[in-house]
Amino acid sequence: MSGEHTVEHTVMELFQQQAARWPDRPALVGDGGRLTYAELDRATAGVAHALVAQGATTDEPVAVLAVRGTEQLVALLGVLRSGAPYVCLDVEQPQSRMTAQLSDSRARILLTDRPQPGFTGTALRLGNLPQAPAVRPQPPAPVDLACVVYTSGSTGAPKGVAVTHGGLANYSRHVVSLLGCADEPRSFASVTSLATDLGNTAVFPALLSGGCVHLVPPEVVLDPVRFADYARTQAIDYLKITPSHLAALLSFTDTDVLPHEALLLGGEALSWDLVDKVRARTRTRGRCRIINHYGPTETTIGSLTYEVGPAEAARRPGATVPIGRPIAATEIRVVDARLERVPDGTTGELLISGAGLARGYWGSPEQTKDRFISLDDGTRAYRTGDRVRCLDDGSVEFLGRLDQQLKIRGHRVEPAEIEAALCLHPAVARAAVTPVRDGVGQQILAAFVVPATAAAPSVRDLRVHLSGLLPPHMVPSSAEIVPALPFTLSGKLDRHATVPLPSTIQPQAAGTARLTTPGPPHRQGPAPG
Repeated sequence: MSGEHTVEHTVMELFQQQAARWPDRPALVGDGGRLTYAELDRATAGVAHALVAQGATTDEPVAVLAVRGTEQLVALLGVLRSGAPYVCLDVEQPQSRMTAQLSDSRARILLTDRPQPGFTGTALRLGNLPQAPAVRPQPPAPVDLACVVYTSGSTGAPKGVAVTHGGLANYSRHVVSLLGCADEPRSFASVTSLATDLGNTAVFPALLSGGCVHLVPPEVVLDPVRFADYARTQAIDYLKITPSHLAALLSFTDTDVLPHEALLLGGEALSWDLVDKVRARTRTRGRCRIINHYGPTETTIGSLTYEVGPAEAARRPGATVPIGRPIAATEIRVVDARLERVPDGTTGELLISGAGLARGYWGSPEQTKDRFISLDDGTRAYRTGDRVRCLDDGSVEFLGRLDQQLKIRGHRVEPAEIEAALCLHPAVARAAVTPVRDGVGQQILAAFVVPATAAAPSVRDLRVHLSGLLPPHMVPSSAEIVPALPFTLSGKLDRHATVPLPSTIQPQAAGTARLTTPGPPHRQGPAPG
């Protein structure tokens, strides 16, 4: 099953075409103000010239560390324009994690709005870049790296995914085609960190189609009433958001938080119940398209899409919305343990190949070899670890994970990484992290800790310890000190065994406190990816 498309241009080449065609159109709105296409074109060119003067190259990532806003996105686009790949660091994550990512990326140049302790390369202050001659940067080829995106790793450390220009351009052009917004002055709302790939659904399709990117401020994103007011006053046409974030917005206000044209939902499984809630909100003002979006970072943002029909209803009790069919220049296979195709309707692992396939894991050939494989016919494919099956209509249904990987508010989370961080506490002997549901049905993380000494660590100690090592979405929302962890007969940790309900570490992981109501969790199995 595959789509067709030829990648000939990078996203920045396509953006420059739009800038030449629509110089006076608004291109970017953020906390740093509003920029037209001509202004954004000049700003990104200035960043690119400064980087070329510093010797930026196509195979050496440039790190960007700045608060979410206009200046941050100008920096990221300027890096792409210079021909170098970027590494975007989230300022909300602990300093130790930022330092580790900087070291792992081997970035020699850092674009930043703040001092970065310990960085030994060239740090360029945003807003005060050195003047450089207007040397035309050598445009990158589709096979060159566009960015390195860090995700949670099962080895206890984050791993960088090396995404190519061809993959980014292929995905972005497909979204423009899917939405039917080519050369239209549409508004796209970005509500997630640009350090992840979720937010790129709003950024690049907007700039490739003559639209405007709205970097919605974090304090607005987390406040349903203010978000609704923003969506209304700014006339937002398209919104990419995780299902859990949207569900929280809908549950906390009667105000219309939905875009005018289309919702793109991704990062988590989409329930039919949420689809019904969206329809109830749009019934009086006309239809808002609902598009389910699936794809690992390793295959560049999104690989399959499914548009919910105007009158489509849940066809199987408890089933989630299908993840759909492959986008342009993308092929999928559903295979068994021997990597042989299974018949339609049979459960198997999803493999993805095509233009969106990442180069691999940055600086980690062994992990790359494990997940990016060569099939018998010579096709290079990514093993997603997701259990799926093909439905009668040709679309794909997500059924869960083959491993313990989770999705928390759209972020990929490996419990092993959190467990490893917990075990760095001197008073912790062993730890297990598992998903539970809170009082409003959202998936959260619960930790179970076996103390190393008679003096068990307090819940507060664990919270402070993890907050210094992990980003907010990876800090468990609850914890319980237990005498031992359950094991299966084969000696493996039994994550499905009945354990005491955990006491609260914090009401909710930082960043969603205003979107959730604390309540008693209940046990569940592995979460959808």
